[in-house]
Amino acid sequence: MPSDQEHLYKAENNKKVADGLKRTGPTAIGWAITILFYSALHYIEAFNAKIGSHFTKHPALCRYIEMSKDLSPISDQYNELKALSWNARYTAKRYDERHLKEAIESHEAVETHILNLL
Repeated sequence: MPSDQEHLYKAENNKKVADGLKRTGPTAIGWAITILFYSALHYIEAFNAKIGSHFTKHPALCRYIEMSKDLSPISDQYNELKALSWNARYTAKRYDERHLKEAIESHEAVETHILNLL
């Protein structure tokens, strides 16, 4: 199981990739959103590693986030990123800068909350 520091490293580097991705159209924006989702996932897993928890399935992690007093404040933002990412990967959804802005705001909420917990 990766340590909290390993998850933080992955989260921060995923964010850098998303920030540096050329957003030349809906597909590139969708991938930037997807990378932000995985960054958020690693922020949450950094907290989980710190407290000795680990999840390998998204549904179990989502239930845990919703039920956890520490993580429930960011449940909506995490779920929004998850949905945006899923749609970017598996549907014909065409994302634009407005969607990216929503994803960035949700990611920032997750990142800030987790860093305050750590």
